[in-house]
Amino acid sequence: MNAPSLSPSAVRREREKTERRAAILAAAEHVIVARGFAEASIDGIAREAGLAAGTVYLYFPNKESLFQELLGSKVQRLNDAVAAETAKARPLENAVPAVVTAMFRHFEEHHAFFEIFVRERIEFSRGAANSNPVFSRIEEGTAHLAAWLAEAQRRGEIGRAKPMSLAVALRGLVFQFTRDWLRSSAQGRLTQHAAFVSTFFLKGSAA
Repeated sequence: MNAPSLSPSAVRREREKTERRAAILAAAEHVIVARGFAEASIDGIAREAGLAAGTVYLYFPNKESLFQELLGSKVQRLNDAVAAETAKARPLENAVPAVVTAMFRHFEEHHAFFEIFVRERIEFSRGAANSNPVFSRIEEGTAHLAAWLAEAQRRGEIGRAKPMSLAVALRGLVFQFTRDWLRSSAQGRLTQHAAFVSTFFLKGSAA
């Protein structure tokens, strides 16, 4: 039996909710980047979004949950960028630099947001109950890399270390370079390190 379709008014309400939620998230990112997480407030985010604070609370119970939603969206975009590169058929020696470049480019494009972590020493675990979806997305991204590297192992293109260990190592290299770049106030292009990171990883994983 087909599910009953929504009335036009219900469809409109759902669309308005989606648009309002997106507006709140966009306002939250703007305020957090401009003022810092510690100084951001629900009232300030509501003003930026052109909404009453009570409306924001209908969607998010506190600014921590807002921050986690923003972080989760950034992690998902990173996963999507990596998945787009790993889906292309090519030798691993060409694929790894493309994957690393995609990851670095993501952090370049969103560096203002990620600089908050360095400036305020924010950990991914801030607000433990809200951080689980973020960790799930991080784990999904690592698992995807591990599966991709396992395929390369079956083709004899990489050493026999555990694929998950290789995936963690690759992401760790990218994150370490990104962290150092952010600490230097994002000077220069992060993507310029892609060749070095890729070569270092491929040589280290050859055994």
